[in-house]
Amino acid sequence: MKYPIIEKMKEVIKKDQGFDVIIVVVSIGNKEYWERRLEASRNEILSQKTKIIVIEEDWPGGAGQLLGTLHAFQKANELGDLKATLEQKGTLAIYHAAGYGKRMAPLCGTEVNNKPGVKLPKIIKIGERESLLRVLEAVIFSTQIFAKSREGRICVFWGDQVFLPSRAFKLETKLPVEILGVKKRVFLSKKDWQKDWQQYGVLIPTKKRGILMREKISWQKFQRFLEKGYLQKDREEKVTLFKSLGCFSISLPFLETLFEEFFKEIELKRRNLGTDFYLWVPLTSRKREYQAEGGSGIYWERIKKIRRNFIQKTGKKRIIGEKNLGEKTFWWDYGNLKSYFLNLLKLLKKTDEGEAARKFFEAEKYLIKRKFTKGLKIKNSILINSEIGGGKIENVILVDSKILWAKIKNGVIISTQAKGVFTQRGKLVRNILLYNVKEERNVKTLPAEVVTDIIPGEGTKIRMRTSLLRDGKRDWQVRLPKNIFAYSEIERLLARIANATIRFRT
Repeated sequence: MKYPIIEKMKEVIKKDQGFDVIIVVVSIGNKEYWERRLEASRNEILSQKTKIIVIEEDWPGGAGQLLGTLHAFQKANELGDLKATLEQKGTLAIYHAAGYGKRMAPLCGTEVNNKPGVKLPKIIKIGERESLLRVLEAVIFSTQIFAKSREGRICVFWGDQVFLPSRAFKLETKLPVEILGVKKRVFLSKKDWQKDWQQYGVLIPTKKRGILMREKISWQKFQRFLEKGYLQKDREEKVTLFKSLGCFSISLPFLETLFEEFFKEIELKRRNLGTDFYLWVPLTSRKREYQAEGGSGIYWERIKKIRRNFIQKTGKKRIIGEKNLGEKTFWWDYGNLKSYFLNLLKLLKKTDEGEAARKFFEAEKYLIKRKFTKGLKIKNSILINSEIGGGKIENVILVDSKILWAKIKNGVIISTQAKGVFTQRGKLVRNILLYNVKEERNVKTLPAEVVTDIIPGEGTKIRMRTSLLRDGKRDWQVRLPKNIFAYSEIERLLARIANATIRFRT
């Protein structure tokens, strides 16, 4: 399978058809890094014509995707008339990449609190140097295909999720809001729902009320939707749903309507409001429904006013439309340790998704299906700019690393140098993630362990360990048994030196 969508992504860059303007929202201390990095990576991930605006999120506690989008546009507009750009059919995208990266802890610490700077297994040119692709760069590269057909609209993407559409990516709705999703016609059991749907936003197509947006629906609530007739089974007992990707595009008039309503919050930098529960859900719910989901009736009235004013101004009775990217869309989330690890291991799968991942990261030429030499066995592994002296590795991705001896099955090792990697008893270790480990001796690990070294200055090294089974967000304030610092303490330490250090990192 050739995956023409990936060739199209490259073609868009080559033909200078990407967004006219991109706004990248990053954490305080990372602005200078991303300005230099993105400017230097043109022709690799961005069009030459694209104007790059990097904004630091200076909103206490974070703004959320709704207020964060408005705030980012407002700040970027001070540097150039973006409203005029959109009125003249220009194209614009906002990438949300700010935050502590708690779910990725401790990896973000190795990048000086730079969550979107976590590495991926692809070599790109940064100026005259070679460097590893970063998560944010993968997202920016993969989304430039949406630009050409969305003139005069603002596209909003998360900075840690890559998706490869399996059908036409062009704009298909004339409605003010377009929510990207994956349409599926499915027969769902309780187990299927809890595994594949419950943790996502769901778009429900209805005949009378248009698209309904609901967030993280339990199996019990899903059954109630069937009883109320929101969802209807076909002859094969299947229902049609859209799994929301959390990304969208909106028209300039709708953006202006949102500014009119939320100007006070933006002025005071107050509250944290996401788009799903605080915009799409109340826009597509009745008041009682929203309150039953835990929402405020008073807030619902605010959103009703937005809807009423917008309809009066534009004459449009429907606001939200869906965009189906295709049932076979591949969606890779790099926003937490477990998904980062599992999605990278997909490069080694003998599946359509594995083939697509290798093509996207240009990793096919680095794949070693089988190699047996004296003292070394390699099976189904990818080695990029890496060396391994002896031992046995199977289903391992080794990037920018040098290891003298290892016994690993199912592993991701990035920017690591070590004498040996194995279990405490010298046996084969399974499901490990090593990131930026610098060790002259052996690294002994447990199954499903994550090991990384944070190097805040010359001669200083802080080793951090966790498990792929743990949640960094829950552990944020906790000193895990093998760590001398909590993640929050590392974040504060690095924040003090970030501005002096970040300019030297690549």
